[in-house]
Amino acid sequence: MKTPFLRRLAAYSGSVLLGLAGVAVLASPAQAHHTTVTAKAKCTPSEWIITWTVENWDTKLTAVIDVVDDKSSPDSAITNIVDGATLPGKANGKLGKIVGEQRASLDTATADLTIFGKWSNGVTQTNAGHIALDKSECGNYKADLTGQAACDTETGNWKVSWSAINKHYTDAAKVTIINKADNPNDPKFSAIEHGADNWEPLTDLASVVGLHGDVSIPGGGTVQATQSVPGNATAVRLKIRLNWTGSADTQSRVVAFEGTCVKNAPKPSAVFASDCTGVATVTLMNAKDATKAAVFEVKGAGGFTTEKITIQPGEDPVKVTVPKAAAKAIEVFENGVKIDEYQAEAKDCPTPTPSASPSAPPTLPRTGANVTIVVVSGLLLVALGFAVFMLARRRRLNMTEV
Repeated sequence: MKTPFLRRLAAYSGSVLLGLAGVAVLASPAQAHHTTVTAKAKCTPSEWIITWTVENWDTKLTAVIDVVDDKSSPDSAITNIVDGATLPGKANGKLGKIVGEQRASLDTATADLTIFGKWSNGVTQTNAGHIALDKSECGNYKADLTGQAACDTETGNWKVSWSAINKHYTDAAKVTIINKADNPNDPKFSAIEHGADNWEPLTDLASVVGLHGDVSIPGGGTVQATQSVPGNATAVRLKIRLNWTGSADTQSRVVAFEGTCVKNAPKPSAVFASDCTGVATVTLMNAKDATKAAVFEVKGAGGFTTEKITIQPGEDPVKVTVPKAAAKAIEVFENGVKIDEYQAEAKDCPTPTPSASPSAPPTLPRTGANVTIVVVSGLLLVALGFAVFMLARRRRLNMTEV
């Protein structure tokens, strides 16, 4: 039989246990409300790109989140994960989440993100995520090489542009050009091709301007170089080795040429003529099939010099008159190079003679004595007629009686 004391103790114990159970039941939802903050990072030659994921706990309830600034670093902005953003709840069996991207300098060693969340039922929770960043692991100890060619019509050579790339983002690398002399067993030494598979080893390494010598490529960097190759070559091959501390990598590239690179050139000519006085005419021409403008100068005796005369291919000829004093020694230059010369000589100019003609030459009407006689005779006849008229009138002479 239980004493009153034992019954009271049992009652108190049951009440306590019931209360604790109730507290546990009421408290369990609050403890379940949380976010999971995770991060992944990748590096570029200049920065880290950190991808943050804030995931909702296993509930359909949404939450409004804020970034706890004093517990988050670096302080660069994160896309999507911002103050006041809504964290979706679970849907279709998938947890709700927000994904954002943050950029940080390559020297950043760690990144932290702390999120305060408030769910639609009023429960709040703060959670954090962390990631360590090691820039020494950025990139690979690999070399890359690209090239392209263009015809330099001013020289008639192929101009090849090379880009040597250090694919390790932090460690610098020294450049070595692989040539046959130093690497006789390497089948892909630097060379120039003249015809199919006729590779001539590159001996003038200095012709690869920008890569020859003590050249270093910074981590994640690129070095540009140029190479001049004869216009009749069919291809060029360059092989390089990048040397890091404790590591090295080689890369080769072939750039094939299309056709032949031909130097642009004018096709100048000059035609000379002079008259009997010694004045000369120089006709300057640039052929239609020329590939470059011709630039002429005409010089003569006594310091005679024309200004530079430019004639495009196939353009109309230009005539230059050289006075007698200068025409004794004419020189024609194209682009500073003498292409022709001429000496004009004065001769006696012929005197013009009239041409023979079977018809009489035209003459002017003659004046003088004959004209005077005709005029006087006419006047006398007029006077005689007037006298007869007056006499007949005075005598009333009947003309029928005469």
